[in-house]
Amino acid sequence: MRFLLRWLLLAAALGAWQPAAATAPARVLLLMSTGNTTPWSVQFAQALRGALLRGHPRAELDIEMISGPRVPPSGTPELPPWLALKYAGRRYDVVVAGTAEQLPLGLALRGRLWPEATLIAPTLDVAQAEALKGVPRLTGLVSGDFVRQNLALVFQLLPGTRHVAVIATSLDNDSIRPRWRSELARWQDRASLIDLSALDTEELLQRVQRLPPDTVLYFAVPVTTTGTVMLQRDLLQQVAATARAPVFVDASPLLDTGAIGGWVMLPDVVARDVASQLDRLLAGTPPERIGIEPHTPPRLQLDWRVLQRWGIAGERLPADSEVLFQPPGLWQAYRGTVLAAVAVLLVQSALILALVLERRRRRNAELRAHRHLRDLARLNRSGAISALSAALAHEINQPLGSILSNAETAELLLEAPQPPRDELRELVSAIREDDLRAAAVLERLRAWIAKAPSEPQRLSINGLAEEVARMLRIELRLREAELVLQLEDGLPEVLADGVQIQQVVLNLVLNALDAMQPLPRRGSVTLRTERNAKGGVDVCVADQGPGLSGVPAERLFEPFFSTKPQGLGVGLSISRSIVEHHGGTLRAEAPVHGDGAVFRFTLPAAPKVTHDTDAAPGR
Repeated sequence: MRFLLRWLLLAAALGAWQPAAATAPARVLLLMSTGNTTPWSVQFAQALRGALLRGHPRAELDIEMISGPRVPPSGTPELPPWLALKYAGRRYDVVVAGTAEQLPLGLALRGRLWPEATLIAPTLDVAQAEALKGVPRLTGLVSGDFVRQNLALVFQLLPGTRHVAVIATSLDNDSIRPRWRSELARWQDRASLIDLSALDTEELLQRVQRLPPDTVLYFAVPVTTTGTVMLQRDLLQQVAATARAPVFVDASPLLDTGAIGGWVMLPDVVARDVASQLDRLLAGTPPERIGIEPHTPPRLQLDWRVLQRWGIAGERLPADSEVLFQPPGLWQAYRGTVLAAVAVLLVQSALILALVLERRRRRNAELRAHRHLRDLARLNRSGAISALSAALAHEINQPLGSILSNAETAELLLEAPQPPRDELRELVSAIREDDLRAAAVLERLRAWIAKAPSEPQRLSINGLAEEVARMLRIELRLREAELVLQLEDGLPEVLADGVQIQQVVLNLVLNALDAMQPLPRRGSVTLRTERNAKGGVDVCVADQGPGLSGVPAERLFEPFFSTKPQGLGVGLSISRSIVEHHGGTLRAEAPVHGDGAVFRFTLPAAPKVTHDTDAAPGR
């Protein structure tokens, strides 16, 4: 019974251990060149680790920095004893050979320590991929021929190139660019080759300074021939600053050093391609189903600043170029400011448009109001003529009667045997004068009724007052009233429409005569002009009637309000509108002494006329 219990406990422990062993984390070994801490290699390793952990969080990635083993004549690489001892007892699911140089080492390690592991070769060319087709449990990636692409780019951007200088580890032993000479041979009819490979820094810089004109530099230095790390960016910056030739590169970390750029391999893109194969292998996909795949094509990246330095026009650039370090345009640099400015301009434009439309609407309304005022003024003048019809008939009948009398006298004189020529000539002259006087009365009446307001002119307010007095002469006689003129001398001229201002004065005088009509004793109306405190002109019409009769002064100017039984209530309203249109005011006042009412309107003085005293005499 005790033996059976121990056996059950042992079986349970074995059952618990098997799942744990089955779920052990995946392990990947990355082989890279000794001392290879260049920016490209560091970025590649970091990107590969990040991509691997995103798909397999428990996976482990180890990196071994070692140069490729020596390959004897037999073709079997020698595995260093210390390396076999270091990795004895460890398990790796996948081995990644960083370059073709590490591929023999990866095959040796797998054959000796991890026969079930899969080997990934990520930097193969077409020939190497063809040679590895029969190797079991091997996948890989074929790199694009970026050397060929960059040489073609050189002659596209700089067609006058006559020399191509190559700075590399070796033209004959470059694990990354194994076909230097065959690719350069394609262009030997257009440019000669200058080999600057495997030189120390001092000699390299001296050679670069002595390069002939029309030379292009191709910079590709991963490591020296002795395996010593070369600081690529520092060296490239010195070369670009020293050389009098443009520099092309094929690795993206070498941009922003003074090089133009070129078709470049990006470390994160290469790492993504390798991680894609790792994901499928660790997910259980057989290596034979993956095989050897093409890499993502290189990208054409160019430094805008260096393009400008060497005068390479934008129309020469291929359509798929990525131009880096180009100063942002206005939109890219100040997008928020531009949008805000555009928004402000739109709002401002909308406000301006609204104001223009509102101004036009108000202008049209003013024109309509002015037209209505003109029509009402004409009606008002017609009403005034109706009120003056008796006086006008008398004024017209007087010259007509004189014409008739003179014509009858002339007929009697003509019957005489010898007509007196001098007397007949005087009668004809009198008839002509009476006719002209009657015609003038009718013309003045027609113009006053029908004439549209003219442009404002410089006028004498005293002259207008005297003209109104002449028009009212007969009306005053019929009403047995008197119009007293008190006109101040030396008044400034006003800028006004004479017909309209004459109508205002006539309205005020007729209103004053109407106010005194019910009184048993006829009085007088005073028409006074004077200068006001502002330098303008005041016109006052005062009567001796009953006054405002308790009516508020402002209400008298309301449209259609009248204190006369037959009044329309538009005369004072129209008069005020006319005066305000001329920049003045019209108001009603109580007299200082006595009864009656005073209506006063003001007009600004016309601007002074300046005379050119420097004009030449006679002009």
